[in-house]
Amino acid sequence: MKKLNSVLHQLREDAGYTQEELSEMLWVSRVTLANIESGKRDAKDMLSKYRDIFDIREDFIKKWKIEYPEISVKPWNIEKFKELVLYILHKVGMKPNIWKTVLYKLLYFCDFDFYEKNWKSITGISYVKLPRWPAPYRFDEIVNTMIKDKELLSVSWEYKWYIQQRFVPNKIYQKIFSTTELDVIDWVLEHYSNSNATEISEYSHWDIPWKQTEDMDIIDYSLAKKREYPYSILARENKKKQAFAEIKASWMFDDLVDESNLYEQYR
Repeated sequence: MKKLNSVLHQLREDAGYTQEELSEMLWVSRVTLANIESGKRDAKDMLSKYRDIFDIREDFIKKWKIEYPEISVKPWNIEKFKELVLYILHKVGMKPNIWKTVLYKLLYFCDFDFYEKNWKSITGISYVKLPRWPAPYRFDEIVNTMIKDKELLSVSWEYKWYIQQRFVPNKIYQKIFSTTELDVIDWVLEHYSNSNATEISEYSHWDIPWKQTEDMDIIDYSLAKKREYPYSILARENKKKQAFAEIKASWMFDDLVDESNLYEQYR
């Protein structure tokens, strides 16, 4: 088992943060962070902050069970993923609840809802079942590239003793999404973007792809086909059709009641 300081050092490097960047998020000096990573300073009192920044339970950090599974991610999928991040942030990024963890779920529901209906995701990116929520595969690495390329700005501050991070778009998104894709994306944003991190996390925990995946494993897109209402996009559409049919039937009945002579013809 690796020593805790080595684990924390690798966490930072895997996410692509410099010591200066991570020390600001931890609200400590760079020297303090350097001492933590070298083992000169005890880091146990910092684990809650690492947990919230990297979305990994403290016991996972201690036991070093945080390795991402090795998979191949095509560059063109990553580029489309970046555009989806920009699109979401331009549309709802200014809402006070759109922190990084909420962004995770919006991306997840966009991809999995689209897959359920079309047998392919919007971005092609894989999602990992973190201990508390689904997250895009190596999200920090992709987003840090966007920050370095000045496509995004990162803002972090402390709220109720937690470090929270959000992103501000610094580039307009490209209009690369089809009408079918936008229908799904905009539905997800309309229905989920007002939820806070706790609400949308608890909601995602009852989704079949999440429930049937082990912690730190890749979530199989095909599990979206096992969804039921209200998670299933197809089930939602069927409910909508049924509701319209019932409304139409009630209107027809009202017309027949009003037209007594016409009603007699159907007796």
